[in-house]
Amino acid sequence: MAKIIQITKSAAEPVYAQIAGQIRAWILAGELPSGSELATVRSLAGDLGVNLNTVARGYRLLEKDGFVTIESRRRVRVAPSCATADPGAARLLQSRLREVLQRLRRAGLGEDEIQRLVLQELGASRRPDAGTE
Repeated sequence: MAKIIQITKSAAEPVYAQIAGQIRAWILAGELPSGSELATVRSLAGDLGVNLNTVARGYRLLEKDGFVTIESRRRVRVAPSCATADPGAARLLQSRLREVLQRLRRAGLGEDEIQRLVLQELGASRRPDAGTE
């Protein structure tokens, strides 16, 4: 993987989520096309100076969300894009979105602020550097 993942160990976001978030953003931006092979868990963990399990957890999160396929203990590839939406995956993601919206409301955010945040994130997910902050 030619991309360089940048992590901040002192950030509130767990390192595995930072790894997954950056890879997810690159996939969404088209910078990691379908079939691209990602670094091995061992290689990426060594490059980042983190535990093997941290990288493996990030990869499993990406697999769970349909962004990568883990073909063997050593091979992780960007999953093919779906030509049509998977109804099961769409329902699951809609359920997750509903939970996040409820949390935002409980945190005191109004509809306008929630809409602004959603639109901001939609725009950010299209940027090549999304998820590297």
